[in-house]
Amino acid sequence: MSLQKLWNRLILMVLLPMTLWLWSESVGWPNSVQAKEEEAAAKAGEVIVKLNPAANVTIDDINAAYGTVTLKTLLRLSGIYLLQTPPGQEAKDVVDAMETDTRLLFAELNFINGAPEANPRRSGGWGGQDNTPYPQQYAVELLNLARAQAISHGAGTVVAVLDTGVQLDHPALVASLTDTGYDFVDDDSTPNDEFGGVDDNGNLLHPDELGGHGTHVAGIIHLVAPESKIMPLRVLDRNGFGNVFTLAEAIIYAVEHDAHVLNLSLGQPEKSELLKEAIREATLNGAVVVAAAGNLNSEAEQYPGATKCALAITSVGPEHKKSDFANFGGWVAFAAPGEGIYSTFAASGYATWSGTSMAAPFAAGQAALIHSAAPSLNARQVAMLIGGTGQSLDEMNPDFKGRLGRGLLDIGASLERLQSGDLPDKGQGLMGASCVANNAD
Repeated sequence: MSLQKLWNRLILMVLLPMTLWLWSESVGWPNSVQAKEEEAAAKAGEVIVKLNPAANVTIDDINAAYGTVTLKTLLRLSGIYLLQTPPGQEAKDVVDAMETDTRLLFAELNFINGAPEANPRRSGGWGGQDNTPYPQQYAVELLNLARAQAISHGAGTVVAVLDTGVQLDHPALVASLTDTGYDFVDDDSTPNDEFGGVDDNGNLLHPDELGGHGTHVAGIIHLVAPESKIMPLRVLDRNGFGNVFTLAEAIIYAVEHDAHVLNLSLGQPEKSELLKEAIREATLNGAVVVAAAGNLNSEAEQYPGATKCALAITSVGPEHKKSDFANFGGWVAFAAPGEGIYSTFAASGYATWSGTSMAAPFAAGQAALIHSAAPSLNARQVAMLIGGTGQSLDEMNPDFKGRLGRGLLDIGASLERLQSGDLPDKGQGLMGASCVANNAD
């Protein structure tokens, strides 16, 4: 076999399952969430606790009382531990017993989280190596991106992408990646976005359901803020699933490695005290935290987007109408384009994908542009500026009036207002004052 034929066969082996997978999403084939409805909402045998400093207690005291074993700790967030429950004992039963223990400030399950595209409401299309539509797609004009980039390209800003990883050698992204990324799934320093074509979760459906997700998200940020640096942090496996403690580890890592913006295109329905503390730690240190609102066409809150220190982003299409899959509600901060977004993908290619995961990085990119132009602004001030320049969506969405946040992002208007020096002086309910250092506005 000639070398060229061998190369062509290898390319086909990689791209064929990817193409079938993307096509399957557009026609609505079932996926891991449908097929595994019985899958646990939390990791078996694991609980998360925070010690009460007023109780003068150690984690050894807690372990002795409940028969638990310490697995990990978060040093930056004092008194927080991941524990393994005794053999044969359900984690929920242990948490229930701990809830009345005054020596603990909280006890909770290690909830499973994931990219919202790990459900039926997504669509995609493999675009090969053609990057022509990438800078020309409708979102560029809808968000007035050219006006924004006349002022800022995001230089000097680091955006952490907490996702399935990023293809580290993608031609469009390789020069923009930091060398401080980390893989919290495999616990190594190579946070590569994996797409191996293997059905490793055994659901007998398509392989690697979310392979390429993080690369797609990173490409959207790069489109908006091309001179910003992207810190790839792998917190989701290639099927799109992770857990609260791993996510908190990555958030703290991003803070400690000087990320200015964190993009979390993931979520879960359960509240988490740990995530609330981790995200507040990020915003207290000046970072803006953006999260996907979710794809269930529901008003039910999704976390971490619904936490008061994060900004939840929902999706609209090119006509300013809410995407049929997009979540909504008073907890949503903004809307951005999330339908048919063309961006970087695995195998050094490009693909079209829909979801609030695609909407969120437009907001992250906007925050990066703002930080680059005005690095002294804190997270709340950035949120106020984005909110103060958003375009109302009420007229085009009368059934969702007041439930699509402060409107559609207008990236151009926000940078122009920043340049004029006319900054909003009200929080607009977007982010609590306690989310920033010294409760500053």
